[in-house]
Amino acid sequence: MSKKLLSKNKTARKLTRNEKQRITIANVALIPSVIKNYIDTLVEVYRPTFTYKLKVEFFYYIVTTIIKRQNTYENKTLENIPVALNATILRGIKSDYNEYISWLIEQEVIFMAENYEPGHSSNKYCFADFILSPLKEDSVSEIVELKALESSTITVARSIQESEVYEENKHLLKWFNNDLEIDFEGAKTYIKHLSYYEGEIYDLTHKKVHWNHQITVLHHKAFYATRNEESDFRLHTVLTNLKKIFKPFVTYKGQELIGYDLKNSQPFFLIFLIDSIINSNSRIDNIIDRIYLKKIYNSFMLQKLWEVLSTEGFQKEYEIFKTWVLNGEIYENMESIMNPKKRLGSYFANKYIARKKVTEKKKMDNVRALMKGVIFTLFFSSLKTRNSDYKTFKKVFPNLVTVIEIFKRKANADFSKLLQNIESDCMIDFVSRKIANEYPEMPLFTIHDSISTTENYAEILKALMPQYVYEYTGLTPKIEEEKWKKHDFQIDYEKRLKLHPEWYAYNGF
Repeated sequence: MSKKLLSKNKTARKLTRNEKQRITIANVALIPSVIKNYIDTLVEVYRPTFTYKLKVEFFYYIVTTIIKRQNTYENKTLENIPVALNATILRGIKSDYNEYISWLIEQEVIFMAENYEPGHSSNKYCFADFILSPLKEDSVSEIVELKALESSTITVARSIQESEVYEENKHLLKWFNNDLEIDFEGAKTYIKHLSYYEGEIYDLTHKKVHWNHQITVLHHKAFYATRNEESDFRLHTVLTNLKKIFKPFVTYKGQELIGYDLKNSQPFFLIFLIDSIINSNSRIDNIIDRIYLKKIYNSFMLQKLWEVLSTEGFQKEYEIFKTWVLNGEIYENMESIMNPKKRLGSYFANKYIARKKVTEKKKMDNVRALMKGVIFTLFFSSLKTRNSDYKTFKKVFPNLVTVIEIFKRKANADFSKLLQNIESDCMIDFVSRKIANEYPEMPLFTIHDSISTTENYAEILKALMPQYVYEYTGLTPKIEEEKWKKHDFQIDYEKRLKLHPEWYAYNGF
């Protein structure tokens, strides 16, 4: 394990006024007890000497931030992956933040997995093996307060109502209150006995560390909210990071939650984007300005787009693709052109693992999941990808792929950010806001392209959501109902026991 310490900054860059105004952290955080006790003991016995006054709460903040970052959508596998920390925020809290990180590395709490290269990568951190082992054995967490970190540059929000994004998103965030509950004991028992997940039986210990943290945050109502217009502009909350398998345990005022998902949302918003450019719809202008420099978009990108959009070849491709998307049958129709082959009774997809820098084959449950992966590769891969599915799709839809590649020309992530910004503007700022204005007493919870409410308001939401999506886009969406209590991820333990009695017996179940 790397013990290399971070180099200390000679001078800390002075924060701008805007940076000072936007640095807000929550007062309540959840830290695993084994880590907190270890840090507290070391601080008491071998008190570190830093440039400025020691604030032990900053250790807690760093640890909980790593856990929170590891619990994001990008880390679907919920592994102990290295994550980057926001240096601007860390510096804003403590100008000598490097000394705190170095100390945690020395004490084998965390380690630095990637060295910083200007313009290429950031330092990334994950938990060291020394601390990971007891963490897997005991994932109990406890609440810590971070009020001591408040300063002239840092605002410590005592509740979600004091978060910097609350007022602009009040129609959604006001429902994060004491009435939002999780059956904590039921969820903990579920995690304890869960051994079969996503079609396979394997070691789930590190996933369970993350899962316990997710349900504990919700149980202790350590609510938070973030929304960054410089990235995806999505509203991130405790529910957006909650694994789907825990939805059956969540209620509001004791009522079941029922959600409505916008089917094929990313392809749907791609259609809206292309239609908006063709029809000069000004609704997306501000969104495009957030992602691209106006001068570059108007002088270069728009010209290139029109060169493709105006061709007969593109129009023929687009008519087919648009029909597939609006009929909600894109993945089914893609099967005919991708012609996937089964091996040993299953489908397999090539997935590039960035941190390992290798391509691995991943087993897919069904052909729909496989085709969904092809679309995500199409939208989110780099222009230099060697993915065979990407090349197959491009042969059938060369002009459509060229349009997508124009949006990726400067940076690969720009296109995904653009679609996510459009989705957020539609679902957060238009659809849910209009529903909230019409029915202010209706609880509303968003998870990106999905809106949920309690069972007594479900029929109203079911009628209004597609109506307002159409009003925003001019396109008729396909909406899919999701009853949280009857989620597909629930496990029939008796069935699993019959299928795999030898595994359950071996592991003491």
